[in-house]
Parts: sequence; C-alpha cells; structure tokens
Amino acid sequence: MNVGLPPRFTQAQSRSATVRRLHFFCRLSLAALIGGVATVGSAQQNKPERLPQSHREVVDAGRTLFQKEWVHTPPDIPEQGTLTDNQYRAKLTSLSGDGLGPMFNAKSCEDCHAGGAGADVDRNVTLITLDPRSPAIVRVANRAFGRAATEKREEVEKVVDDLFPGFISPNGVLSMDVVVHESSSRPFYKPIRDQLAEGVTDGIDAEWFDCAKRTSQAIADRPVIAGRRGELDFYLSQRNSPPLFGLGLIDRIAMSRLMNIARVQAARSKGKVTGRVGDGKFGWRAQTTSLSSFVMGACAGELGLQVPGTPQPPDTADISYVSLGQDLDQNGVRQLVAYVGSLPAPIQERTQADHWAGVRQGKRLFAQAGCAVCHVESVSPARGIFSDLLLHDMGDLLQAPSPSSRGRLQTVSSIAVPRFPRDNRPFGSGRSVASYYGGGSSIGAFAFARPVEPKFPYGRLPVQAIDVRNGGNVMWDSMQREWRTPPLWGVADSAPYLHDGRATTLRSAILWHGGEASESIEKFRSLSKSDGELVIQFLKSLRAPATPRLPDSIFPQEPEEKELANRFVSDESDTPASDDLLDVFRQAY
Repeated sequence: MNVGLPPRFTQAQSRSATVRRLHFFCRLSLAALIGGVATVGSAQQNKPERLPQSHREVVDAGRTLFQKEWVHTPPDIPEQGTLTDNQYRAKLTSLSGDGLGPMFNAKSCEDCHAGGAGADVDRNVTLITLDPRSPAIVRVANRAFGRAATEKREEVEKVVDDLFPGFISPNGVLSMDVVVHESSSRPFYKPIRDQLAEGVTDGIDAEWFDCAKRTSQAIADRPVIAGRRGELDFYLSQRNSPPLFGLGLIDRIAMSRLMNIARVQAARSKGKVTGRVGDGKFGWRAQTTSLSSFVMGACAGELGLQVPGTPQPPDTADISYVSLGQDLDQNGVRQLVAYVGSLPAPIQERTQADHWAGVRQGKRLFAQAGCAVCHVESVSPARGIFSDLLLHDMGDLLQAPSPSSRGRLQTVSSIAVPRFPRDNRPFGSGRSVASYYGGGSSIGAFAFARPVEPKFPYGRLPVQAIDVRNGGNVMWDSMQREWRTPPLWGVADSAPYLHDGRATTLRSAILWHGGEASESIEKFRSLSKSDGELVIQFLKSLRAPATPRLPDSIFPQEPEEKELANRFVSDESDTPASDDLLDVFRQAY
C-alpha cells in the first residue's frame, strides 16, 4: 500500500493516475513541438484569468449594459432665471441624461457586436470629410482664432451649414470630419442627410447610403464618394464595425513593444516595410489610446450617450438642443469596459490530421509571401493575434479621406480654422466624435492642387510624398493611405473585411492590398490555385470564440475579385520586406 494514500486508493489506481498525467504532459510537449498558431501553451496564454467574485459581478453588470436597448428620454430643461452661466451649466449637468441619441447608429452595443462579434455593412458608420483645399476653407484658414473678417466668417459658416450643420458644433468649433449618423431620435434630420446627394454627380446609390439596403459590392464599386457644393469639396466614406474579441489582451500590450517591432521591420527590410506607431492600439487608424477610450467613444458616437469626458454628438437638425446630464457614469463605464475586456481571444481551430497538415502548409506559404511581416503572429501577451498593430501604407486602392493618426510624427503642418460663434446658444450640447473613427483632416500639406471636378483620390502620389515618417514629407494625401494592421485572429468568422466592409471573402480582401504589401500580393497571385487554397485554408482555421460557421467554398470567385485582378497595378515605389524578417519575429516574440 502506498504511504499517505487512503486505503481505497489502490496501487493500480495510482499507476493509472500517473499514466494519465504523463499522457497529458506528453500531449502538451507534442503540441508545443508541432507549432502552429494556437498551441496548448498559447491557448492557455489567451485564456481569461480566473476572476474574483467581485470582478465577475462587474463583468456581469457590464454585459447587461452591453445588451441594454436604450431609448430617448429627454429631461425637462429649467429656465436660467437669475443663475449665472456657470451656475446654470452646473444645474444642467446635474440633470439626468437623455438616453439614446439624439444622433445614433444603433440602440445597443449588441446591435453591432452580437456576442462580441463584428457587424455586416448595414451597421457601417458613414463619415463626411471636408477637403481643406476648398476655397471656402482656404479663405478663413491659417488665421488666429476669431480674427477672420466677420463677413468672411459668416459667409463660410452659412456655406458649411447648408452642406451639413453637424460640421460646426454648438460652441462654434469647425470639425473637418463628422459622422453622418443613420438616425436621430428627434425630428427634421432625414431631409438634411438625404440632401447630401445634391452635391454628388450621379447622386448616391441607396445600396451605398441606406443602411437597410447597403451592400459590400456597392462599397467596392465606389469606396469613396466625392461631392462639391459651391466652394466646398467633400467626401463620403465608411467604417465597418470590427470584432471585440481579445481587446483586453491588446489593451495590455506595451506601446514600447510596438516601437520595437517598427524598428525591427525598418532595419531588417532596409526601409521597405516601415510600420509606424499611431496614437494608440485601437481603431482602423490606430487613433484610440486605450480600451476605455474605445468603449466610451463607441457609446457617444454610436448610441449618442453622454459619458464622462466624451460628450454625445450635437443634434444636427437643432444646435440649440441641450442635454448635458450623463447617461452613463464612471461606474457604468468601468462595468462596460470590464465586460468588453473579458471577451476571450480567438484560438486557432485544430481539425483532423490531413486538414491540419494543409493549414500548416498554408501558414508557411502565408509567411513566404511576406504577409507575416506585418501580420505578426504574437505580440505578448496577445498570442496568435497576427498583427503588429502598426500603421502601414496600403496603397491608393485603400486610400480614404480621413487621415491616419499622427502618433510620434513631430513636424506636421496644420491649417488653423477659426471658431464660428453660435449667437445666444452658450449651452448647446455635444461635439464631433469623428476623431473616434480616425478623423484628423487639419493637415496643411498636400500632394495635389484642387481638381477641376470633384474626385477621390486625386491621383497616384509622387514617391517623395509617400514616406510619412519624414516630417518634411507629411501630407494629407499620404496619411490617407495608412491603416492599422487588423488582427487576423477570428478572421474566418469576421466577414466582411477591410475598413469599410467592401470585401466579402478572404481572397478579395487580400487582393485589395497595395502599397507596402504590393510585392506580397504579387507573390500571392503567382501561387498555383492549390497553394492559394492552402493560404485561405490557413486563414479559415483562425476562428472566433463561438460556434464555427461552415465555409461555403475555400476559393470562391466573385465579380469584385475579377475586377480587382484586372485593376491591380503594383506600386513600383513600394517593395515589401524580405522573408528573413520572419526569423526575427520568431526570435523576438
């Protein structure tokens, strides 16, 4: 009998338990030796930590808020009476919030992120961007705030308001990018939204502009819509809602680690792949610094909620509308952030041996094409993320009007636009939330002059305008080509793809790449059909943490893909990194 074991624990049972333990550790070691994206070790790394009971309650409360359907409940606004402006503002701030809106794209977080997933294009966000080269903007730009001639300021204010009143906030701040929300909880907004088509040649197709009819194909056919209203040029573009899985891990990644990846890329590729650190790790333009800011921006921009430090957008149809009370207090924000941060990271799906062999071969081909240079497999503590979270020039096919975040760029010329005082409306609520989506169009250097007819983009950028890392060459046009490398974990279940959802399949998403990825795309296109299928097979093994969907086809053909293949022209000024970068990343990360 074994010493220390209870009598019922026989020697045979002891040996059996030992064998089971050995068998487990053998499997663990074998899994580590085989490699792949989600070994047992990486799965454990990405597994959410066991939460203390108090934190579980916070997460549960956050889930309730995530699923809550908000309604519009405006407070009763008292008269100012004898109160000073400061006293009256304090009184208004102490009132309850107005709930949903007035401007909103959805009624709950769950609407766009069911179970933490991304959304189809019907939940896209539409942005409108003013071109700073417009004569109306040039007329009042680069002057000290408030010193532009009164008549010029009033004239430009009227022109801007006639185009879209949301550009100028109730306190008179002009934003170069604003959100064209899908809905308003108050009257008179729809005609303002619809009249944007008046400045667009051939109008705007409902399949592009109407969320109920929107299609990926319509966006692929016309990614950016250019318009002109008098002396104002403007552009309409869209952003797709990405999945939320694994954001808690991304929030824990040190910015210094991203800076190190950028240095390695630039050094080992001799400057051919030059990822740039943005303002943060979140958002299509790397514009958001933290998970908390990401969540608060979504609450304000998507639901129209007043949250601490992030005001809701103003009522586009009535700038005198007032609601300064909070809809979500600091504790509610903490709960919502805790829930979003608890959503598990995706883990690569392992299947039968023959299929898994194809996945591994597809992963090797993915690396050999140079894709893994930017889609870095692991950035601690996010194992299997397949992203460097850096900004990269993706070429003119993916160029969009609202530029990328400035990050650590030191010398960026900017235009200065004056305020437009809103008479007798000192307490109007809200401001533009476009910066949450990557807005920042006040850059004052341009590669091209204003075109005779409105169009976007203006043309192929000259070589000297593409390298935005040299402060002297930072231009509005070049920063429009930069996008944060999207994580590929869960990519099999996160269609549609790219920043505006124009690609419905993985292959079409690949074909849209350009710029720094041009040579990698050429390598992918040169693969045999069977090898191309293996790359797609590898990507389809990166599943979301939910019930997997069966793929329709490994290598589907779509009209947009055939058109892209014909339209694609490699950018001779941009060449990709050499394959030896992969070895560096394996050693460092």
